[in-house]
Amino acid sequence: MIYILLVVVFAEVNRDFFEFAEKYQNQGYTWEYVGKQPAEPGYPHLEVYDSENNPVYYFQLFEPKKKAIE
Repeated sequence: MIYILLVVVFAEVNRDFFEFAEKYQNQGYTWEYVGKQPAEPGYPHLEVYDSENNPVYYFQLFEPKKKAIE
């Protein structure tokens, strides 16, 4: 029961992020690993905190790659 409550709270607290991600994934954007990056205010991301309690992220959405003209 607690697990379900935690999942619901997590989803609700991060609703803006999930809506942002879904919108861009539907446009062909993909998640790519970028390594440890400092979290920037105003950019939707799921941040985690490093050992010094600094907000960071590891994955970023990238535009669809354009196909070369054959």
